Amino acid sequence: MKNRNYEYVYTVWQEGSFSKAAQKLFISQPALSASIKKLESELYGVPLFNRSVTPVTLTPAGEFYIAAAGEIAAIEERIELYFASEAGIRSGTLNLGSSAYFCTYVLPGIIKRYQRHNPDCTINLIETGITEMEERLKSGELDLIVDVESLDQQTFESVSLGKEYILLAVPALFEVNKKLEPYRITSSQIRDLSFLDKSIPAADLSLLKDEPFLLLKKQHDMYRRAMELCRHAGFEPKASLFLDQMLTAYNIANNGQGITFFRNTLLDYTEESGKLNYYKLGDEMAEREIWLSFKKLPAPSVLTEDFMKFVMLEGVNP
Repeated sequence: MKNRNYEYVYTVWQEGSFSKAAQKLFISQPALSASIKKLESELYGVPLFNRSVTPVTLTPAGEFYIAAAGEIAAIEERIELYFASEAGIRSGTLNLGSSAYFCTYVLPGIIKRYQRHNPDCTINLIETGITEMEERLKSGELDLIVDVESLDQQTFESVSLGKEYILLAVPALFEVNKKLEPYRITSSQIRDLSFLDKSIPAADLSLLKDEPFLLLKKQHDMYRRAMELCRHAGFEPKASLFLDQMLTAYNIANNGQGITFFRNTLLDYTEESGKLNYYKLGDEMAEREIWLSFKKLPAPSVLTEDFMKFVMLEGVNP
């Protein structure tokens, strides 16, 4: 039931070259060109590509073909997977995108447990940033993404997998810990979430206005939240470093080089050194949803829906 014409046109469009597409498809360039010319003749001679430019681009008719044929291909895949599922077989390929944290610590275990019950399926786990993640989900290169970023509700559907909480890690050697002593919480309180009890006070963040911070770069949701948390406390944080990964920021803080914000579940995947003191934050910006997102149209395949149900039952927290 595979639509080979769609695969050929799509690959040429993605590669921007007939020769590169032929290599990727493991066929000769003349055979690929002949197949697409035959398709164009069947479509009343309307060209699908602008062949006079490099890289080659789609004509308006080609753009329509990609969109329409993509919907047909998705329907064909749904039919195939439905009947495979009815026969007790969940096979096929699912492309799952997420950030470095979830790809490293959370999703591999979930995928392993899912494949234990469904060994005939292939799940590709793709680590990428949120901007590329959203674009690849929109184009159909990804079937699902797991992230803390909320997406455009007109194009995507997002299901909450639970909440995570943002906390503060301060190097134990910093003098400011003496002022923060009444607010200090333990790693055990973080792991069992007992720090959420209303009887446990949140730290006075304004006490840190003169301290150095380790922040994630501006494209991250954590950067935006960190800035808002500090602004609500009446100051702009003094950033000594901007980093790509939260774990990197946490490890640098562990070496005594600055204060950082981190997600509560990070402690489940790191060894405690005693070099950091932890503090609760009382601002609503310190709480965020973890989203499982997919494109509304075309509808998710049977395999995608089955995997989503599994993840929602499993959850993403340890």
